[in-house]
Order: sequence, then structure tokens, then C-alpha cells
Amino acid sequence: MSSFLKYSYIGLLLFFQGLIASPLDENDLKDFIEGRYSGDTSLVFSMISNDFMYIHKSYSGIGIEAHYVDGSLIVTNIVNDSLLILISTGDRIHEQNGVPVNKEGLQTSRKLGEINKFIITKAGDTTFTEISIPSNRFKYRQNSQSFLESIVKYSGSWYDFDVDFHDIIIKKNKAIVHYSWEGSKEEGGTVYFFTSIEICEIEKKTKLIKSIEGQWSEKQFREQFK
Repeated sequence: MSSFLKYSYIGLLLFFQGLIASPLDENDLKDFIEGRYSGDTSLVFSMISNDFMYIHKSYSGIGIEAHYVDGSLIVTNIVNDSLLILISTGDRIHEQNGVPVNKEGLQTSRKLGEINKFIITKAGDTTFTEISIPSNRFKYRQNSQSFLESIVKYSGSWYDFDVDFHDIIIKKNKAIVHYSWEGSKEEGGTVYFFTSIEICEIEKKTKLIKSIEGQWSEKQFREQFK
């Protein structure tokens, strides 16, 4: 290979590497967050690393996620693995603390150690069973697959939404994004909102987002549904 061709090849290689690993800027982060809430999994996937992790703010609860369908809450995720001997994904919750469930979802006590009682039926069964679960503190983590699945579910729950960015700070391999989100479930319906500060860790070589640690106002958001 001639010297000219050799250096031309190296130059092109460095050029394309620079395109692939160009630093993230404010607009990239805005696109990422707006794409995430709109359910754009292709965009989000292209900006996160293979070992991506979303680290949720610690919260008090029972470690179960459930969604209201046809008169009961269907369990969709269990954060607290110790509960698997009592309840599984696909099971239905009919009552919580003596009150029939409704579309507002789980309304469990957040006081640590306080007992929450549920009437459930196992998936594919009609036998009612009572179980008791104490409130505890959890730090929920999502890998890339779980994160992508969750943004599809979340985006499908809202009629429209808007994101207002307050501040974005980028320094070396860290970025801090402060924003407010608001949305409604139907045209002309109630507007719900929350504020969030998210700390993003960015891989040096690939410039992909390796992790996000959320510090959003979960309590403020949930209280709007009461």
C-alpha cells in the first residue's frame, strides 16, 4: 500500500470514528428524553450502551407493579424477589386492605414495616387467596431490555405530553438534566406532572449513555391520582 493510500485510509478511519463517537450535546440529550417519553425505542436504543442501567430513586412500597384491567389489577412486575412464593406476574389483585381495587392502581401504605393485605387469584385460577405484604424500601434497577419495554408501556398510557427543559450540564463523562414533564390521558383531560433531575453516565469511547440515575418527584406525581 502506497504512503498516500495508507494515510488516506487512516484519515477516513479516524473521520468515521469521530462521527460514530462524537460527543453528546444538549440537543442529543433533549432528543433522547423526548424520544423516550414518546416511545421511540429505535432512537433510545441507538443512544444507550449494551450494559445500560436505569437506577430509580429509592422508594417505599411493596415491590409490585400492577395495571388495572377489567375490574382487577394484573401484576406486571415484581421488584421484591422474596414475594415470588406469594404472588407472580399474571396474578390478579381484587382487593387491597379491604377495599376493591380501581383504576388508580395500588394504594399501599408507604410506612416501613406496615402490613398491606390483598385478595388475589393466581393466573388461570379462580380461587381467592389472602396474602400479607409489609412495606419496605426498594432501589429498582432496569437493564436496557426492561427500560425499552417500560417506555413503550408508558408512552401508550398518555394522550399527549410536553417536556420543558430547565437546565442541562455536561462535563466529561457526566451529564445532569433537569426537566419537567406534563401529560394528559385524554383530550381535554386532567393534566398530571412531575419534575426530574437525571444523572447520566456516558461511555468515553462510544459516547453512549451507560447509566441514568433518576431523582424525580415520584411522591408529587402519585399524589395527583388520589
